[in-house]
Amino acid sequence: MKSSKHITKSLKSFHLVIITISCLVTFFLFRVQVKSLEKGTQEGFLESWLHVRDKSPATCLFEPVVVAEDEWFHTVKPEESPHFTLTSAWLKTEAPSAMDAPNEIPEMYKSEFTMGGKIADISTYYFNQAYLGKTAETSQWSKDLIFQNIEAARNRQPTKYGDDGLKIHDGAMKYKSHIEGKRGIVIGSEDPWVESILLHHGAQKLLTVEFGKITCDYPLIETMVPKEFTESFLNGRIKQFDFGMSFSSLEHDGLGRYGDVLNPIGDLQSMAKMLSVIKPGGLMFIGVPTADGTDALAWNAHRIYGKYRLEKLFAGWKLIDVIGKGSPAGSFVQHLWVLQNTNGCKGYTPNTIPVQ
Repeated sequence: MKSSKHITKSLKSFHLVIITISCLVTFFLFRVQVKSLEKGTQEGFLESWLHVRDKSPATCLFEPVVVAEDEWFHTVKPEESPHFTLTSAWLKTEAPSAMDAPNEIPEMYKSEFTMGGKIADISTYYFNQAYLGKTAETSQWSKDLIFQNIEAARNRQPTKYGDDGLKIHDGAMKYKSHIEGKRGIVIGSEDPWVESILLHHGAQKLLTVEFGKITCDYPLIETMVPKEFTESFLNGRIKQFDFGMSFSSLEHDGLGRYGDVLNPIGDLQSMAKMLSVIKPGGLMFIGVPTADGTDALAWNAHRIYGKYRLEKLFAGWKLIDVIGKGSPAGSFVQHLWVLQNTNGCKGYTPNTIPVQ
């Protein structure tokens, strides 16, 4: 009969084998998932930046560039492509964080959040409003609520963001052909004011992707949380959209304020995903805080975008227009940046689009 010492040793060895096998199986399944996504990259949904152009390029009709030359905006030149792969952007974690966001930038992430020290203006403006994985601030979007918001849009009433929010009206009217009768996606929307403006201007149908769960019984608006959207898009249940809209949302991505996992490039990855989501040549309307062209970070409330990070945020897009003027001293403003998707466009190079 074996001694208890030998039995214990054998059990430990057995447990070690089980743990090793479990780790190998987990790693194998992860690789299968990555390979599957890489295969999807080549065959449909996650085309790499170069492959999508080579596979089946589309003929895109680009809008003329009308960015005002008397503003600092005209110095923003989006990078030709993101500095990471689209596959890695789609692998971005969308599960809620298991802990509250820290009061200060963790030392191990400081270089990434400050872009290697290029963002020197760092202040503290802390929030802990975690609702990723829970319900949204306004979780029930009834028909009556939508009707009320559409009526407010019809009368051009002030939005929750004051005059900044009204720029969506101006953008929708100026680029009406890209919105009227078209399918659109809205990224980040706690209540349906953006959707109502777009519906007022003739959008055919909208999908809203928001951290918190929303129930909507209005037939022209569908809602999803990020994880649900990603799975549906990658599985082919959602087709590409004609246009996209995000106002006062991306600047929070990856800062942990709303219960998301800390991610120094969360905003850049979310925007890069839209290169796959929006049709080639489709428009993306973006509202984010800007000041005088200088990048800043108010931890963990939001980023303030300057020339340097905007060029990375808009990587892969052509900057067509900026709705709004000026940058008030000592404060920030949210203009509406109008971008056109170059991903998948036949014969596109950064210098081939007409400038008006």
